[in-house]
Amino acid sequence: MSLHKGSISSQEIPCLLWSDWQVAAAIGMSEERVQELARTCVLPGFKVGRNWRFDPEAIRSWVKNNGRAKEA
Repeated sequence: MSLHKGSISSQEIPCLLWSDWQVAAAIGMSEERVQELARTCVLPGFKVGRNWRFDPEAIRSWVKNNGRAKEA
């Protein structure tokens, strides 16, 4: 199967990862604070190049656990 540019609309592709501004909007923090928490490994995220990316489920779990990592 080959995909041609423009053959799939952006509405058909689910957003699998959130950016720092999406996390900031979702949890009510500034982008700078989200980046700081991710940089210090408080908020679960990782960098792709210069950009932070976050798993929405990990963020929901983090919020549900009052800002603590999920217990093992």
